[in-house]
Amino acid sequence: MVSTIRGIYDGKTIRPLPGGRLPEVEGEVVVEVTFRDVKQPVSQCSVSKRLERLRCARSPLPFPVKELVEYGRTR
Repeated sequence: MVSTIRGIYDGKTIRPLPGGRLPEVEGEVVVEVTFRDVKQPVSQCSVSKRLERLRCARSPLPFPVKELVEYGRTR
C-alpha cells in the first residue's frame, strides 16, 4: 500500500502538516521524500494569501453557512 503524506521539513525534522496523519507502521518502512521548492519556505503568510485568493475566486454561497450546517444535521 502507498500513502502520500504532506509535511514540513525544517532542516532537522519532518513533521506532517496540521491535520495530517501518519500511518501506523511496525518496524521499518521505505519512504520517499520530495522537496517541492527549497527556495521558498512555507509560511503562514503565504498560506493565508493563497486561501484569500481562493476565497475571492469563488462566488459566495446562495444561503448562509448556518443554514447549511442545520440542513446537514437534519439529514
